[in-house]
Order: sequence, then structure tokens, then C-alpha cells
Amino acid sequence: MRRQLLALGLAAACLAPSSAFAQDAQDDPWEGVNRDLFALHEAVDRALLGPIARGYRAITPEPFREGVRNVLRNLRSPVVFANDLLQGEGERAGVTALRFGVNTTVGIVGIFDPAASMGLEHHDEDFGQTLAVWGADAGAYVFVPVLGPTTVRDATGRIVDLAFDPLTWAESDNVDTARTARTGMAALSAREGAIEAVESARRDAIDPYVSIRTSYGLLRESAIRNGRANVQDLPEFEEILEEPTPTLPPDAPPAPDAIQPANEVALGKIGATP
Repeated sequence: MRRQLLALGLAAACLAPSSAFAQDAQDDPWEGVNRDLFALHEAVDRALLGPIARGYRAITPEPFREGVRNVLRNLRSPVVFANDLLQGEGERAGVTALRFGVNTTVGIVGIFDPAASMGLEHHDEDFGQTLAVWGADAGAYVFVPVLGPTTVRDATGRIVDLAFDPLTWAESDNVDTARTARTGMAALSAREGAIEAVESARRDAIDPYVSIRTSYGLLRESAIRNGRANVQDLPEFEEILEEPTPTLPPDAPPAPDAIQPANEVALGKIGATP
């Protein structure tokens, strides 16, 4: 299962936690149950998942962790390739196939990513995105402890993606061990990559549950569009950071915008809410 989505959702929640309420349009008819499941997840994460992730980071160097991420990404290539084709994205399917061939051979089973230096940039696809491209609505929001945020459509897509994964159909004496090892490493790698994001969300978000729910919806919308169109709900942080600061005389009072909280400036840039 794609536990990376939880890390992405938490990371996005940290960027604009206070704007989540204005932007949230996720269908959440089961909010009461979802909040209980989220609370359960938080308890498990604080007691078990978080400490394990911090321990993993403490005892392994970054090049090792990067290699693990590369291998896991390479193993997903058949799933990405199948969904590229189902979405009618022939060019992107070709990039996925070339990346898999180069990284599996030259990159030593995917430990390294020489394909990126050749201009073959990584992208991800799943059957939930494919269903969205075909016109399927997201459906109700669901929070699954440990697995993280999803929707009815995306949960269905995860199941179908298993059929595209060669390891699902592989038969050997050690295949069950290989499946378990990959699932465990994917979860550990994703949680390690989200250490700072989780801590920031817990510290800064007004309501972490709402922030994560909103961020998940925005990230999925962006992924479905393949980055070709801007998701209007996302604040344009690069533009905010790139705006020149006006030069004022030393004795001049600060301009109103200069003392405006950063989150309010971001909200002003967002404009209309969905």
C-alpha cells in the first residue's frame, strides 16, 4: 500500500496549516469515525512508528536511506507503467519503461538513479488517479490507521494496483518474505521522510486532522493533473517569497503588509475558496 501519501499529506499540511479550514472541500460524511481512527493512529505513531523511524534515521546514513527509497521507487515502475498506459499517456509510459531499464541495470537494481541524470524524471501514477482521469468522483474521505488518508476511489485503486504488481503473482520459496520486507521498508522509509512534517503539523496546525484531510485532497488533485495545470487551492508560496521587499527610510514606520502574519499573506494570495 502507498504509505507515502501520508508523508506527502503531512508535509503539505505544514505549509499552510491555518488555511486548511478555508480550502477544505473534501467529502467527509464519516468524520466522527475518521477522527476516532485518526486519534488511534496518533497514539500508535507516538508510541511506536515515530520512535522506530527516528531510530532508523539515527543508525543509517543518508546515502543508504536514499538507496532504499530508490529501490522502492524502482519496484513500483510496473504499476506506474500500467497506469500511464490506461490514462493514454504513451510518452510518460515510455519514460517509465526507460527509467526502469536504466536504473535496474546501470543503477544496480535501482539503488542508484542514473536515469534522472539522463533527463528521465520520475513520476508516479496509481489506479486511483486513473479512475479520476476516467471521470470517477473521489467519494468519501477515509482515514485508515497506519496507512493514512485515502478516499473510496483511491482505496479501490490501491487494490487494483496490486494486480499490476509482478510481485503479487510471483511464486517462489521466499516470495512472501520479499513482499513483507518491501511493505515494511516502504512504511519505514515513508515515516522517516515525514519526521519533520509530522512534528510541525502537530505543533503548528490548528486542527491536524483537517489539515491532513485538506492537504490530501489538494495533493491528489495536483497528481491527477500531472502538474500540467495549477491547482487553484494551493497557495503560491514561491511567488510570495519572490516578491521584492520595498525599501523604506530608516525612520519610516513599517508598512502594514510587513507586519502581517505570513499565513495571512498566504491566505490573501489564495483568493476564492473552492
